[in-house]
Amino acid sequence: VPIIPLLLVNGCQGIGTGWSTYIPQHDPLDVVKYIRAKLEDKKRLPSIKPWVKDFDGIISIDADHTSYTTEGTLTPTSKSSLTISELPVGVWTSDYKEYLVKMLKKGEIKSFTENHTTSSVLFDVKLNMATLSRLLKGDIHKTFKLRNSLSTRNMHAFTPDMNIVRYKSPRNIADDFFPIRLALYADRKSVLESIMEYSATLMRNKARFIEAVSTNNIDLLHGKKSKDATNALLEEMEFVKQSDLDVIKSNNTVAKRRASQHDIANDEISSIDPSKEYEYLLSMPLLSLTTEKIETLNTEAAKMDSKMQEMKNTTAEDLWKSDLDKLESYLISNNK
Repeated sequence: VPIIPLLLVNGCQGIGTGWSTYIPQHDPLDVVKYIRAKLEDKKRLPSIKPWVKDFDGIISIDADHTSYTTEGTLTPTSKSSLTISELPVGVWTSDYKEYLVKMLKKGEIKSFTENHTTSSVLFDVKLNMATLSRLLKGDIHKTFKLRNSLSTRNMHAFTPDMNIVRYKSPRNIADDFFPIRLALYADRKSVLESIMEYSATLMRNKARFIEAVSTNNIDLLHGKKSKDATNALLEEMEFVKQSDLDVIKSNNTVAKRRASQHDIANDEISSIDPSKEYEYLLSMPLLSLTTEKIETLNTEAAKMDSKMQEMKNTTAEDLWKSDLDKLESYLISNNK
C-alpha cells in the first residue's frame, strides 16, 4: 500500500475474463493534494486530472467527466511547412508515419521527414501554400489526426474487499484507498511506540546494571556467585526480565492482531528460558562496564523517551501528511 494510489498514477489497461478496464494516468501532485484534503477533512475536495509524464500536448476533460481528449502539437514553420512535435496519447510514432504515408499518396501533403530522438517526436511536413492556408482556417488537428478521445466509463478495478466494480471517477478510487492506508499508519504509530519504549527500557536497565557492577552491588568479577544466584539477585533488584522486554516490544496493534489470528495468549508471546532472562545484561562485554557507557546509555534512553512522547502526540494523519510532504517535494524537484 504505497503513499498514494499508484493505480491512478500509472493507470491500467487490459482485458480479463468477462471484464476489461481502462484507467488513465493521473497527475501525482493532484492525487497528493486530494489525499491531503481528505486528511484535513476539507468539504471541498480538489479534482484529479488525467496526466502523462513528459506529454507536451493538451489534455482536456469533457463536461460530464466521462471521457477526455488528448491533442498533439502542430506548429506552422513557413507558408508551406509545419512540424508535428507531439502525438496524442496512445498513438505510436510508427503508426502515425503510416498515416502520413497515406496522406502523401493521396496528394494531401508533398513530403515529410523524420527527426525523432529517443524521447521526442518530430515530423517535418511539406505541403502546398494554398492547402496549408485552407487547413489553418479549419480544424487542422482533425485533418492530421492529432486528436483522440479516451473514455473513462470503463474504469474497472478490485475493491479492498476483492469485488470488481466500475469506478465512476478517480476520486472514488482514492476514496477506497484512503481508509486502508490510514489504518496502516495507525499500526505504524503503535509499532514505533512499542519499539521506542522497548529500546528506552533496555538502555536504562543496561545503564543501571553497569552502575551496580561498578559499585560492587553486583559481583561478577570474583566468581563468588553462581549464575542462578546472580539471576536471583537481579530479580530481587527488580531488573526488567527479557520476557517483560518482549512483552513491551509486542505491545502494539500489529502483534496483538497476529497473536489473535493465531490464537496465541499474551503470556505465550515470549517464552524465554528462565535461566536466560537476564542474558542481555550478563552477556555485555567488559568494555561496556565504564562510567562513559552509563552516561551514553542514559542519554540515549532520554532521547528515546523524547521521541516516544513525540510519537504519542502524533496522529496517524500527521504521519501520512509528513510522507505526502516528502513525496510532493520529490515530485516537484524531479519534475514529476
